[in-house]
Amino acid sequence: MGKKIIALDAGHGMGTAGKRCLQSIDPAQTREWYLNDRIADRVQELLGAYDCSVLRVDDTTGTKDISLANRVKTANNAKADIYVSVHHNAGINGGSGGGTVVYYYNDAQMRAKAQRLYDAVVGSTGLIGNRSSKVIANGFYVIMHTTMPAFLLENGFMDSTKDTPIILTADHAEKTAQGIVSFLAAELSLRKNDDGQQGGDESNPSGDQSGSLPDKEETYYPAYTGKKTTLAPALAGIGVNSSYSFRAKIAAANDIKGYIGTAAQNTRIYNLLVAGLLKRV
Repeated sequence: MGKKIIALDAGHGMGTAGKRCLQSIDPAQTREWYLNDRIADRVQELLGAYDCSVLRVDDTTGTKDISLANRVKTANNAKADIYVSVHHNAGINGGSGGGTVVYYYNDAQMRAKAQRLYDAVVGSTGLIGNRSSKVIANGFYVIMHTTMPAFLLENGFMDSTKDTPIILTADHAEKTAQGIVSFLAAELSLRKNDDGQQGGDESNPSGDQSGSLPDKEETYYPAYTGKKTTLAPALAGIGVNSSYSFRAKIAAANDIKGYIGTAAQNTRIYNLLVAGLLKRV
């Protein structure tokens, strides 16, 4: 059997209208995309410890709000084994209600899986909330038109006086990601990598780099810590040649074969750079 493929979707884009925290609770009006992407990124990193492939169907820079049809098409064409769309909710309008909600398409088997996802996330975060229904059948496009089990996870409300201070924290994002990964590992019977590390690819900014490796400063480029962007400006931001020809050399040095500058290849390089694990040429 081949590796399990997990389609991961950080909902919306950075500039999607209206998708942000309520200003009276969060003066910065943090955008939903940031909250979604932070969790999706961490899920991808944690899954680096498992023998699986992660397919991001969103734009990981947030610059574009990829259409729902294209997200679904990407997952379906890849024959993904499961699809998880990460979101944050709204509709409390400054009240104190809220909590975690999982949506699934109307099927008894999917409901059982959705309940397991809900239980895993809430078991990790404790954000139960007070909604009357916490696992709900719905015809949202990404869960209705995918050909694999698909779930849309709402990780608390951006306009709730109770939820918003919680969902803004890095701790909540980390616990949410851990809950999602716990669900995926159990649902897909994922095996840990043989080396027991998360290291070795773009999914692992926190892998164990101990042992006989050369000095890290000599082996890797310094991590890019600026605003989220695309590969070329990120490389330029740390003083590295960002030309196509040099990017091809970087790709080869990092075992990214057949570099032609595709979005997927550039994202792999970018993720390594952010993690501080991009090998020097």
